[in-house]
Amino acid sequence: MLNLLESFYASCHMVVSFFNSYDCWKAECSEFGRECNLTKTEYENCLKGTDANIFIPLWASACKNSGKILQNEVTLEVIKFYKKYGYEAIGMDGNPADYIGEQFRFLEYLSSLTLRNVDDYSKVINQFIQAFTIDTVQSMIMAVAKYDCSPSFTGILEDMKTILQSGGLELQLTSKDIMEFDSYSWEKQPEITIKEEKYICSAGINDCGGRCRINASVQEGCIINLDTDNAADENPQIRSCVRGKGYKKTFLSTDRLRYPMKRTGERGSGKFERISWEEAIDIIASETKRIREKYGAASRFVMNATGITALMRPQNMIRNLFALDGGYLGFHNSYSNACAGYVMPTIYGDNFNSNSMEDVLNTKLLILWGHNPAETIYGPHTNYYISQLHKKGVRIVVIDPRKSDSVIAYGDEWVGIRPSTDGALIDAMAYVILKEGLEDQKFMDTYCIGFDKKHMPEGIPEEENYSDYLFGKKDGVEKTPEWAELICGVPADTIERLAKEYALTKPACILPGLGIQRTGNGEQTYRGIAMLCCLTGNVGISGGSAGDNICPPMHKMPSIPEPTNPYSGTIPNFLWTKAIEHGTELKPVEDGLKGVERLESNIKMVVNLAGNTLINQHSNINDTIRILKDTSKCEFIVTSDIFMTSSARYSDLVLPATSVFEGNNITMPWVGDGNYFLYNAKMMEPIFECRFEYDWLKEVARKLELYEEFTCGHETVEDWLSDSYEEIRKFEGELPSYEKFKKRGGYQYKNNKIRIAFEKQIKDKIPFKTPSGKIEIFSKTLYDMNQHELIPGIPSYTPCVEGPADPLKNKYPLQLIGYHSKRRCHSIHDNNEWMEEVDPQGLWIHPEDARLRGISNGMMIDVFNGRGRVRIPAKVTTRITKGIVALSEGAWYSPDKEGTDLRGCINVLTHTTPTPLAKGNPQHTNLVEVAKSIVSV
Repeated sequence: MLNLLESFYASCHMVVSFFNSYDCWKAECSEFGRECNLTKTEYENCLKGTDANIFIPLWASACKNSGKILQNEVTLEVIKFYKKYGYEAIGMDGNPADYIGEQFRFLEYLSSLTLRNVDDYSKVINQFIQAFTIDTVQSMIMAVAKYDCSPSFTGILEDMKTILQSGGLELQLTSKDIMEFDSYSWEKQPEITIKEEKYICSAGINDCGGRCRINASVQEGCIINLDTDNAADENPQIRSCVRGKGYKKTFLSTDRLRYPMKRTGERGSGKFERISWEEAIDIIASETKRIREKYGAASRFVMNATGITALMRPQNMIRNLFALDGGYLGFHNSYSNACAGYVMPTIYGDNFNSNSMEDVLNTKLLILWGHNPAETIYGPHTNYYISQLHKKGVRIVVIDPRKSDSVIAYGDEWVGIRPSTDGALIDAMAYVILKEGLEDQKFMDTYCIGFDKKHMPEGIPEEENYSDYLFGKKDGVEKTPEWAELICGVPADTIERLAKEYALTKPACILPGLGIQRTGNGEQTYRGIAMLCCLTGNVGISGGSAGDNICPPMHKMPSIPEPTNPYSGTIPNFLWTKAIEHGTELKPVEDGLKGVERLESNIKMVVNLAGNTLINQHSNINDTIRILKDTSKCEFIVTSDIFMTSSARYSDLVLPATSVFEGNNITMPWVGDGNYFLYNAKMMEPIFECRFEYDWLKEVARKLELYEEFTCGHETVEDWLSDSYEEIRKFEGELPSYEKFKKRGGYQYKNNKIRIAFEKQIKDKIPFKTPSGKIEIFSKTLYDMNQHELIPGIPSYTPCVEGPADPLKNKYPLQLIGYHSKRRCHSIHDNNEWMEEVDPQGLWIHPEDARLRGISNGMMIDVFNGRGRVRIPAKVTTRITKGIVALSEGAWYSPDKEGTDLRGCINVLTHTTPTPLAKGNPQHTNLVEVAKSIVSV
């Protein structure tokens, strides 16, 4: 009969074998005379996370009061405990040191020494159990109770509880048996010195408006504390917002993907099996080759993904590999600014049409048109400069369907407007300015074409000019403030006052947001704002604006060479689902196909690296699911991510990626704002079997016999970073050495020149890069497309699908818009429980709209249309325009068994009719109805 200590020691050994290896544990069960009914699939589901619907907390850090977070101060305390007694964690299956299996291995180590009278560690064992292991086991037992787990798994947890409470299990072993355990010969090790705490300067790498400094105190690979830019010599600083301060709870969440997995159930079921990296690489290489050989280059598509938008960007890496392997179907434009990116060059002949953000300090009136930098953090310096402007007493007007945080932070006036009706407001403002004679006629005569009869392109009927349109010479409708009020909801007297104020204040600046062009008529809104800037002569001057908000970098930025894609065909980014079903039917004019007259294949392979657009961020989720579930349409989907997102669920192969804390990269400024770039520094080793995409893509390249061409002699990410940095140092002499750059976490240039867009064209009368050499208020290029109803030659209000004039409004009377929340960067951070306090997910609805439907604040409601249904609490507030409802974008799609989303994912409700010209994203133009939920949640 074993004594109590021997029983405890043997029991710990058995538990360690369970958590270390299924096969080992099964063998030991038999040896110990215990029954084993747990299948390997069940084991992998519970311990390796292969079933997306099952989560068992396995780490002390996740089971103590810190919440669902790894590699934190609890993990550090466990490591300190280990090292004090000479124990070094082995990283059991890549797990953090506070993994439950590692805890029992430590207890096995201590009990072995005690059993052999090396030292009596009985008190230490009990102290460790009370501090960490009991909480971990108890949390595991509570979690298992939520799932239909095998009795064998439940039994082993109860065994662990018994071990901790009574000191061991009754096992069919003798003292001689336990002497055969490998741990019986373990030697006592001397105390191990704890590594010193380090302060590491780093940065974010997501498509976040901040692109800010994220610095950390790190010890033993554990992130102890985060802070941001505190450099006294930098003004303005590159400081993080609430998102950056919450990085630990986002990226070190226990929800992390852990191992490569292959789908076993239908797409979307969340059923996977763990595979090795070698097998995953073999599958990717063979499918890449098979699909190219069978269908051609057009069959392979790489999703636009913004989880990593730094120098070493995964989507660019896989495109480079595909380019070397025969090509791929590319895309043009983006979800963010498709309409603006298309039409601004038709006006000015340029893609970069904004003054430096610092120049806003020189304006005397600022209009934020659908722009909410207080929440989106549109570049880390934007809010600094606007706040300084506000302190100077300069008037700031915000035009937005919501009374956003920007209104509250520094707005002097909020102008509530109906979504997609900005064109009507613009037309009426222009009408007032012209009627009152407040326009800058000299500017218009000198630099613009198409504004009036005298300045029309050759061959175009003179009645097509913009001025005649405003005064109703052609259609009999004058675009008066009263006319516009009926469309956009802004009172006529407000329109008239705002128009006069804008025209009479010089210089005045309109800064448009990107949300206003993510509507069904987004191209026309941006054209109209640019026209207002020209009409008042605010283009090309300090303190003015050209109606855009994208400024080019003023310094050379690091880059990675990209091989030419042998396949010339590209589709609008938003139309990838259409290209899966009807790729060979896409046409150049109707669908925006470029580079080829016809695609040779539908999309058959999708690679989605560091992105969640495959499901969560694309319109009409239910229809996208219909398309992706059919494996005969798209035959192979691979996703690399750090979480089991809804996009990962609909993939055939899911690969665990590293977080911002686990690798190096270089981050550039967002949309050109800021004369700096930052170093993203590695703070800890990758956990589990997570790999940065470059590290496994190299091996895919090797399988395709393209290793040398793909790596170009760069074995590591750091090789690419250092070479890219040294290349720009040849042009930017101000930069410090690479080592100094890394140590300080980046560099911000000094004494930068302020850019005034088109200043030279205006001062020196240099022609614009348009066909006419002028600013094209009337675009012959657009007019010649012969779609005058939707794509007129002039900027004008054009009603759009599911706008306020759509007859569908009789059935679904409320306009639904999305907005960028301060709690998320797209869908990133939605799993961060701290952020729920920042901005709880809910539907914004006006009190009058709520009263008509019997809805009160906080009530569970259903938001629905013909595409889907969302169940979510109501946020009844006067901060939303009547007739409009709003959901913040990015919530993780979470359907119940009936398909109703319970998280508030707006794309259950959005539609896929692209914009007329850019074929862009219309996700802020939707009609819905709202009702009290009949189901309690």
